[in-house]
Amino acid sequence: MGLCKVSFSVLCVLGLVIVSHVAYALDSPSDYVNAHNAARSEVGVQNLAWDDTVAAFAQNYANQRKGDCQRGESCNEHG
Repeated sequence: MGLCKVSFSVLCVLGLVIVSHVAYALDSPSDYVNAHNAARSEVGVQNLAWDDTVAAFAQNYANQRKGDCQRGESCNEHG
């Protein structure tokens, strides 16, 4: 019976560790840009910066395409 309680306790601790690790996932624009720029700096290329205008355009484009998943040309200043 004692071993069962220890095993359950270990599983609970492992579960909390896994959940807390997921809570620190990349989920903000700066998280993505910082990780990307770290990799870029390793190969000596210029850092990128988040652009809210381009992000809004990309989200709008994705929302338009989500119903049919067809790739189309955007033909504007953002590409």
